[in-house]
Amino acid sequence: MYKIEVKIDGQFINNFSNGSIYDLVFLDLEFWPDYLQVQGKAVQKIYGYTITRLLKTSKQQYIKIKFLEFESEENQLVEEIIKDIERFKNKIFIGFNIKNSDLITLRNRSKALAIHSNVNEIKLFDFRDYSQLYGYKGLNGLFEHLEIKVNKKIGGSYFRKNPRKVFLRKSGWIDILLNMFEYCLEDAAGYFEIVSNWNPKNPIITENMIKSESLNYSELEKKPSVTLIQQDAEIFSMQNFQASSDQLLNGLTVADLEALIVKIVQKTFKEEMQKLKHEHLPDKITQMNHPLKLFV
Repeated sequence: MYKIEVKIDGQFINNFSNGSIYDLVFLDLEFWPDYLQVQGKAVQKIYGYTITRLLKTSKQQYIKIKFLEFESEENQLVEEIIKDIERFKNKIFIGFNIKNSDLITLRNRSKALAIHSNVNEIKLFDFRDYSQLYGYKGLNGLFEHLEIKVNKKIGGSYFRKNPRKVFLRKSGWIDILLNMFEYCLEDAAGYFEIVSNWNPKNPIITENMIKSESLNYSELEKKPSVTLIQQDAEIFSMQNFQASSDQLLNGLTVADLEALIVKIVQKTFKEEMQKLKHEHLPDKITQMNHPLKLFV
């Protein structure tokens, strides 16, 4: 898989909720329609995800973005998403249309892949629930509403149209991957600016605005009551795919982003070759057409 993990510095202020800023976790899943599985009927599959939160120990913002390199890795990706959610089950997950899109797709895919979770309650705040009331449309509309500058070159439909081109290494696939990472990084860098800029344009969110949902597809009928948010210890272990805070907050250039992706692709390729060597499968090595030469 392709992965970027960054930690950035910033002035993080909670003008969003009465609770701790460290209890806020932003989550965003990316999908693509697979038309090949059921007689031309599209099955929504998960291509990647972004998770970001503040680290209590370092006071930095942590961002992780992960995309599939191969379609067959979706099972592993869904397991990782569920594990991340389980780690922070007592925190508040925030996103745009997270309740009726991201969470539903995650449950559908976990069921299809027979991946079970023991988490029967997670707490959500969905920006879409208040978009008409507060006067914004879509996540980009929310950024504009709060006067947060995010330079988008692509739209969300880009992810639905292009993952298969990345899987098949079709012409221009590296540019597609660059655009996807840049899109997610810009959103993620803007999430805690939403937290800072939310009030006074919008009222502070309260406990009764936080919804409880089940992550476990077998427990959908269960409707537990909302409970108070509890403090949690730091759990994530960081890798050093880091950009400077100034670069990320001001918008990564293509060159900056490409340097990060070079490391990711090289690391992935090295792991693949080591695995194939251990498995003694020379035929597979000759079949691989990994385009590292495009980066050098």
